[in-house]
Amino acid sequence: MMDAITCLISRRSIREYTAEKLTETDIENVVEMAQMASCWENTQPIRYVAILDEDLKNRIADEAAKKYPWNRENIHAAPALVILCCIKGLSGYEPDGKPSTKKGTHWQSFDAGVASAHFCLAATALGLGTLIMGRYEEDKIKEILDLPENYDVSALIAIGHPEVIPAANERKPLSEVLCFK
Repeated sequence: MMDAITCLISRRSIREYTAEKLTETDIENVVEMAQMASCWENTQPIRYVAILDEDLKNRIADEAAKKYPWNRENIHAAPALVILCCIKGLSGYEPDGKPSTKKGTHWQSFDAGVASAHFCLAATALGLGTLIMGRYEEDKIKEILDLPENYDVSALIAIGHPEVIPAANERKPLSEVLCFK
């Protein structure tokens, strides 16, 4: 397994995969590491729905991403798809259901983002490639997968063995993204 710095620097969005299938164990290994992501008051609101069945994955691509041809193609290309969900009303809320801060549901998205990053880094560390996708029809995904009412779909993540690992895009200079006060 690679060291943390190499993993952080080498992780890329993968759009081309080998034909090698993933197993339940492959996904379990990634999720086991991804579960270590921090979250709001340790509520652990993230749920992963792994799609290994080719027909079901393609149905999601064709019905829930039909308005987004690039995502449809990416889903078709990947050996597996993970639907990252967040249980509504946990992140950023008190036990009585009131928002804990003015940010309200912002914390749910924050927790989903942290979990997505951990998932992708864990996959990279295990020699897998991922692509996070945010354009999809949530209601259609929930219908196809018969997801619980309290699940919000936060992201679709294609996953598989990378065929091509692209070069990194140029990054903005530190002076543009960092300031000291």
